Amino acid sequence: MVATVGTFAQNEILRSRMRETQAEFNALQVQVSSGKKSDSYSGLGEGARLSLSLRQTKMSTETFIRSNAATDVRMQQMQTVMDRIKDLTNDMKITAYSGVSSASTPAGQGNFTIRTAARGTLAEIVQLLNSQVDGYYLFAGRSTDAPPMLDPGAIGTPGTPLGSAAALAAANPLGNTPGPGDALYEDIADHLDGTTVGAVPGAVPVRYYVGEFSATTGSHLVSRIDTSTDVTYGVTGRDASLNKVTQALYALSVGVLDATNEMGYRQLARRAVEDLEAGFQGIVEQIGALGVVQTQLKEVTVRQQDFITTLDLQIGSVEDVDMSEALSKLGATQTELEASYRMLALMRELSITKYL
Repeated sequence: MVATVGTFAQNEILRSRMRETQAEFNALQVQVSSGKKSDSYSGLGEGARLSLSLRQTKMSTETFIRSNAATDVRMQQMQTVMDRIKDLTNDMKITAYSGVSSASTPAGQGNFTIRTAARGTLAEIVQLLNSQVDGYYLFAGRSTDAPPMLDPGAIGTPGTPLGSAAALAAANPLGNTPGPGDALYEDIADHLDGTTVGAVPGAVPVRYYVGEFSATTGSHLVSRIDTSTDVTYGVTGRDASLNKVTQALYALSVGVLDATNEMGYRQLARRAVEDLEAGFQGIVEQIGALGVVQTQLKEVTVRQQDFITTLDLQIGSVEDVDMSEALSKLGATQTELEASYRMLALMRELSITKYL
């Protein structure tokens, strides 16, 4: 018997199979070098849709994580500012308390120290409440693009908060009974709150706070920290606690103590101390409320980071190759390809001369 000579058709079949093996070998080389099953979604077959869904979920979760990080930075800065204002308020309360008693601050001595301390504290608190992070004003409610607190100005400058408070003090002598002290304190509070003109002829109310404010909502910020979770946070310069502190500081900045108005001034100082204490307690509560939201934010973010890890594993199971399996297939395919090359080379050497 004589072996059959390979036909043209057999030769083409062999070539076709060799091209397939070559393509498979090239694909396996790419998989081994990249660690991925395919460099395109089309190469994933039925896993393409699942891969796209997992990656979309991961992208949304990463967006929340980045947004939460920005919110956390803002709240941390708010905490720092409020903590400093708390200390300033407590120090000013101690200083102002001396003005309540003639034993601590005699009328003949005057109250220059208290007025100086009040103006310095006022200026620092206004500066703190105009803090911003990346151009974002922290204490302006949702009006984050402009400073919420007016510069106090100066006693001799009409139209400024401090100038208006001084004009009110000049128009409302404290007198030597408690009543005028109450009247002046309330007039200053109303004027600076924008409620009424008070006793300043031709004046208009001067709001020391020009950010967003709603007595109903407090103008707190709302941030979505997860798919179905929102948190409300923030403090405005018009918050009730800060409002009490601010009106006390303006009153103490312009009230002048002398022998003719001792009782009126003592009452003014007493009202200021009461508001500073109430403001201090309110600020402590605000700091605690911010801390609660920060804790919630961190807990959600940790869960999201853990979820990202799980998603990465799921994506890897769809897109990544089993390296040991891929290397094994690569070796077997290489052996098959080399055998195909040898067979093709032998077939090319066949001729009718050699056959005969």
